[in-house]
Amino acid sequence: MRTRLCRGTASLALGLICNLANAAEVTESIGATGLDEVVVTATRVKATLADAPAAVTAVTARDIETKNVSRLGDVLDQVPSLYLRDGALGSSQGTSGTSGMSLRGIDQNKTLILLDGQPLQDGRSGKVNWRIPFVEDIERVEVVPGAFSSLYGSNAIGGVISVITKQPDKHELTARVKKGWQDASGEDGSIYWRERLDNGFGVVVGYGRQNRDSYVNDFVVRSAVAGTPGTPVSGAQPITTRDGAPAWLVGDKGTTPWDSTNATAKLFYFLNERDKLYTGITHQNIDQGYTHFNTYLRDASGVPVSSGPLDINGQLVTLSEINFVNNSPLHEAATRYFAGYDGTAGEHHLLKIDLARIERAYSFTQAGATSTWSGGAGTLMDTPNGAVDATAQLSFPVGLRHFLVTGVALHRDYANQRAYALSDWRNPDSRTSVNSGYNGDSMTRAVFVQDEIQMGDALRVYLGGRVDRWETRGDNFKNTAPAGTTVFASRGASAFSPKLSAVYQANAATTLRASFGRSFRAPTNEDMYTTSTINGLTTQGDPNLQPERGTTWELGGELRAAADTRMTVTWFENRLSNLIYLKQVVPLVLSQRINAGSAKVRGIELSATTGLTDWLALEANYSYIESRMLENSADPLSVGKRLTDSPKNIGGLGMTAQQGAWSGRLGARYVSHIFATARNTDVVEGVPTSYDSCTMVDARVGYAFSGEVRGNLAINNLFDRKAYSYFLMPGRSLLAELVFEF
Repeated sequence: MRTRLCRGTASLALGLICNLANAAEVTESIGATGLDEVVVTATRVKATLADAPAAVTAVTARDIETKNVSRLGDVLDQVPSLYLRDGALGSSQGTSGTSGMSLRGIDQNKTLILLDGQPLQDGRSGKVNWRIPFVEDIERVEVVPGAFSSLYGSNAIGGVISVITKQPDKHELTARVKKGWQDASGEDGSIYWRERLDNGFGVVVGYGRQNRDSYVNDFVVRSAVAGTPGTPVSGAQPITTRDGAPAWLVGDKGTTPWDSTNATAKLFYFLNERDKLYTGITHQNIDQGYTHFNTYLRDASGVPVSSGPLDINGQLVTLSEINFVNNSPLHEAATRYFAGYDGTAGEHHLLKIDLARIERAYSFTQAGATSTWSGGAGTLMDTPNGAVDATAQLSFPVGLRHFLVTGVALHRDYANQRAYALSDWRNPDSRTSVNSGYNGDSMTRAVFVQDEIQMGDALRVYLGGRVDRWETRGDNFKNTAPAGTTVFASRGASAFSPKLSAVYQANAATTLRASFGRSFRAPTNEDMYTTSTINGLTTQGDPNLQPERGTTWELGGELRAAADTRMTVTWFENRLSNLIYLKQVVPLVLSQRINAGSAKVRGIELSATTGLTDWLALEANYSYIESRMLENSADPLSVGKRLTDSPKNIGGLGMTAQQGAWSGRLGARYVSHIFATARNTDVVEGVPTSYDSCTMVDARVGYAFSGEVRGNLAINNLFDRKAYSYFLMPGRSLLAELVFEF
């Protein structure tokens, strides 16, 4: 069946490409010149969308203005084959900014996310805080699927998402205020200024703050256990777990209000129109709180019940106030320092130097086994971490047919976790001692080169590779019995990541592409050095983990039927090996991370953008993704199953209108069922912690009262669809915004 699927998918892709080429002969007479939008991520130098050796999706500041944007994920709602979990989206009001995603079925840890060239994956677990980019400062976002370790090193197995911030090339002073209701209840405010001064200096300054009241989205589900029933209670709602086992919905964990700030300050000095120096600092901070839980249970006297052995419909159900606890208070912060030069080095050489450092704070509290919801002993997990990046890139022509991109890069990740004992788990300042912790430090040094070869008038070939030398060292310790410290020997591994791509300009309107590449992802400090115990289950890292590997090839093309119309099709396949999984060494007692798995992901990706009229534009995309675990010694029952965080179908549709002072946008996004368990046992939808197939529709209308003032009104989840993405997603929400520009 899989062979027939592969052949059928290949036939479909090739047929579509041929049809594009044939159609181009008809549309060429229209005068199609192709989309000349410039992108940089796919090649590290400027290239048009038509010339790029990948199916790049570029989201510009103008596109962002048409959307209701609170954080980075909102910008990417219509990117083909991109699945965003709840925390990446601003509509998910009850979660932290750290969340997951996948690109072409490959999870976030294996998709590189950059902010002005610096990786945003943290030095702890490889996750991303999607609130770090200040959305007012985003000039464009380029999403480049496919293997790109040849240019960017670790994590770029599934692709690269590159956020590029604004430069001071014009005057811009903007102030925004926003108010939300229903599940989006809260306020936003920001002020942003950029200016190009006559003396060669340029400045960018911005500050924004968001706060949300949150809504109830995390629920308490309990299952019956063997034994004699306890206190009879009423109010329990019969339900199943996401695996289909009978259970009871007995309460919720209240709301998790949060407050977030972003600030940026950047200084530029323009030596001339091409060469510039720059430096700056950005800061992001979020604090998440909590409100009291709600129990749905009542005893015979009508008194609320939140603990004890209970009798629900003649069955024993045990309950504790700890079941109503979430990991709040929670604190996340990131401060980023950067400097660089972008310009020329001689008459025919381009030189780009980037230096950056990011310091992150990440902490949350956990209740002890005997604590109550309101207090008692607990633990503070405090994991400061950071990264240092340096890149020097020199690009230059060699003869008439070659253009070389060369460079060296350094990337360092570090994390220092401490688990503090708390006398009151609700008070992070009530520290009494350090229970355990770990220190991890990983360094990668790399050299890369890419040759862009003009083989003829219509054929361009990209041949390149990167050599990375990854080294790591770390230790962990435990001050409670059995106490001890383990220092792990330094070790390293090397990775060579080649890439070959070809771009064929069949005619003025049609481009065909093919590529093959290999890539890797180094294990995180948490993968290797942390040991944690939760509810009696100890999870150990493995200091000897090896990098995960990927091999990717793809075939596709695009048709530019008019100046504002672009249609693309891509058929892709990824082979993943050395995947890191948890192995149960002693069931329910001890698990350990090991290199255990291999997998295959393949599919087809379609997208189209067009101007229907001079005031109405349409964008549409659909992706079919087939993912399978091929081998997993850590969990043999997962073999043959779909990968987690890998939807089978993703579709999007967006319409944007501009007529006079009025503007509007209607967007819909469909994501099929997501499996969160490696064995794909979570088949039930519509219950807490499930990942439901759903279609979400958002709408936005704007009106320009004058050249300086405009208003926007947005409705998220227009049809009030109830769905879970682990947490309950927001229902219909209304947001109003005023924007002042001077």
